[in-house]
Amino acid sequence: MTGGRPHWYTRRDRNQCEIVEGLRALSFCVLDVSQLGGAALDLFVGGWSMRLGCYAWVQVEVKVSSGQLTKGEQEHLTKWSELPIIVARSIEDVVEWFRE
Repeated sequence: MTGGRPHWYTRRDRNQCEIVEGLRALSFCVLDVSQLGGAALDLFVGGWSMRLGCYAWVQVEVKVSSGQLTKGEQEHLTKWSELPIIVARSIEDVVEWFRE
């Protein structure tokens, strides 16, 4: 085994808990998959999409205001570009996607 963190340990952005709790308080369904690590994004968020007129899911990568995407996250966004994926720095970023 190599040094450093165990392979199963991933670090959450400081604002992730606030975003998850806020979205759940607004009745969004939030699946936190951040512990998968690697190129996996942080959250799947489900809710009513005003734009689509139906229930929809969006993948969310949570970042603090100055946070940058990792190489793996950038590759994920490129590989799955046909899926709804957003980078959220606040609750409002996610809510806005559902209201557009």
